[in-house]
Amino acid sequence: MIPTIVEFLEIDDDTRARGAELWELLDPHADAAIEHFYAKVRACGISPHVPDAAVERLKVKQKQHWASLFAGQFSEDYVASVRKIGIRHRDIMLDPMWYVAGYMALKIAFTNIIAEAALPPITKGRLIRTLDKFAAFDMAVALSTYDAVVLD
Repeated sequence: MIPTIVEFLEIDDDTRARGAELWELLDPHADAAIEHFYAKVRACGISPHVPDAAVERLKVKQKQHWASLFAGQFSEDYVASVRKIGIRHRDIMLDPMWYVAGYMALKIAFTNIIAEAALPPITKGRLIRTLDKFAAFDMAVALSTYDAVVLD
């Protein structure tokens, strides 16, 4: 499945290189974006049974996940991590609707970072396309795994 979705989304060597470039731009802002994301999660009561200590661990794991994604390796460790996320979402009964909405909230934050960067418009466009491809890939793998786990 992984090679097929990579080919479908046209994630080639240039895209992978741009993924690393993208993370270099996002990394200094990632903590603030993730902090804002989890504040929204808490404020909306999406996962009220997740204790504050768990949220602090999730922030660290969230940043590690994005760093791993933008490295563009799509290794067995990466896939195993995404499967673990799907299982955990099932265990806490997270509705896939909230997974997608949450994912898009972070993607929008990342898009805003790109848009506000002092870069030429063509570079911003390339980075946004890269973000879209990587986000689609990551979400596709996570949701397919989540669905497979839910159906088991």
